Amino acid sequence: MPKKKFRYGFKAEANRYATELREELNVLPHDPLCPWTLAEHLAVPILKLSELPDCEAKTHLTVGQGRAEFSATVCYEDTRAFILNNDAHPIKRQASNIAHELAHVLLGHPPTPPFDEDGERDFLREVEDEAEWFGPTLLVSDKTAMHAYGLIQSRKYTLASLSDEWLITEDVIKMRMNVVGAKKRYGRAA
Repeated sequence: MPKKKFRYGFKAEANRYATELREELNVLPHDPLCPWTLAEHLAVPILKLSELPDCEAKTHLTVGQGRAEFSATVCYEDTRAFILNNDAHPIKRQASNIAHELAHVLLGHPPTPPFDEDGERDFLREVEDEAEWFGPTLLVSDKTAMHAYGLIQSRKYTLASLSDEWLITEDVIKMRMNVVGAKKRYGRAA
């Protein structure tokens, strides 16, 4: 898989935003960020797919084969953003989905229809790449990733038990520890 190329300074900017938002929400720098709390802080309502009126599409996306096809999307009513979330997904995945959509809002990505005229997902790769990077960074900042690595190394937690406590997928925690070089940095500090 080719390495994604971001605009100069994007990764540092993403971590600064994540740090600033933690300060605004009085979340300690080494703690994870709850995406539902962040959405409330940003006045971005989250609508549950399960609470929409019954229709064939809803059934397809929540209990049918299409359950894996739709996670969440950010929509706009005039300039106000809201997120449509597939709450049929496990809670940890929902956290990632919501953080991803909040990343689009925070980065000021232009609204686009979620599907093309053929019903296929339609998105700009660069915009999606930025949200795929920033969403996990919101959940697990650089300091949080270092703290997570320390907790696991001290045997206070396993990756699985930390994931369960933080309600963040193991993949997101592991990815964030890897991208900040936690193993190498932790080794130098010890």
